[in-house]
Amino acid sequence: MTRTAQEAIDLFTPRVSAELWDEIGPFVRDAVRRGFEPTSIPKVAGDRMAIVASMVIWAVAQGMELDVEEIFHPATVNRYSVTFPGLSEATRSSRRATLTTLSRRITRIAPWEPPRKVLHSSTEYRPYTDGQTRRLLRCVDMQATPFRSHGLSCVLALGLGAGLRTSEIRGATGDDVVSRRSHLAVRVRGPHARTVPVLDRYAPVVAECAARTGRAHLFREPPPRSEYLSTFLGKCEIPTRLRPLHVSRLRATWAVTMIQTVPLPVFRNLFGCTSQNTLSRLLAWVPPTPPESLNPELLDLVTKAAPP
Repeated sequence: MTRTAQEAIDLFTPRVSAELWDEIGPFVRDAVRRGFEPTSIPKVAGDRMAIVASMVIWAVAQGMELDVEEIFHPATVNRYSVTFPGLSEATRSSRRATLTTLSRRITRIAPWEPPRKVLHSSTEYRPYTDGQTRRLLRCVDMQATPFRSHGLSCVLALGLGAGLRTSEIRGATGDDVVSRRSHLAVRVRGPHARTVPVLDRYAPVVAECAARTGRAHLFREPPPRSEYLSTFLGKCEIPTRLRPLHVSRLRATWAVTMIQTVPLPVFRNLFGCTSQNTLSRLLAWVPPTPPESLNPELLDLVTKAAPP
């Protein structure tokens, strides 16, 4: 006969003595019921019971009382996940995530960090203002180490000045900084290969980064893993109002400027992206132009337009 989810909780019995389970069973069942969203799937309920029971059995063996705040304290959950013998790394990670979900729900004074705020697409594509970009550039000289100052200057100059992605910033080298007539440009390699002229405001910073690194990678040598750059930016000395600093917003700042400056086909080539969804989200940040702002030169361009 198939058990229900409630029966999977009530009838669950781990491989421990009957005396021990009589002592801790009610505590485990109460934690599972209060710590998770209800489920109608017996296997899910049973798996939850197995994980929580394992944690509580381990905690009691460590000399802990049956106290929610002590057993499901962040440090305790972490210690169990790391030290419990016989688990693969994937299982350790999965158990820690499961126990963290439960613990956040049933503890009241345990010092769990608040859940991370999701960066929604509307925020991701919001450009920085002119004043904000100037303050960000001033932050370069506020960094604790020359390494941090150099890295931050490269990220800001390549993001705000050329609209590069995180992977493109990591991969750019001194050899990729080239001259185009009297201007500086950055050659982008990879699946979105292109050459992007650098905005004049940021050209001196890009040139300084290239001068410091020679032919090596501009950000750092060897190029780091993809997740490193976000961690690096999180450690930089940045005013609270400008945190968190994201490459996506630096790139969006450049993109919104370009949309208002060059023809759309040119922008799409420089941006290295043809996604209609991305373009529509960027366009939401472009201020509308009132009809009366059309100067004579622009009026001539509009009226003389012809199909390609």
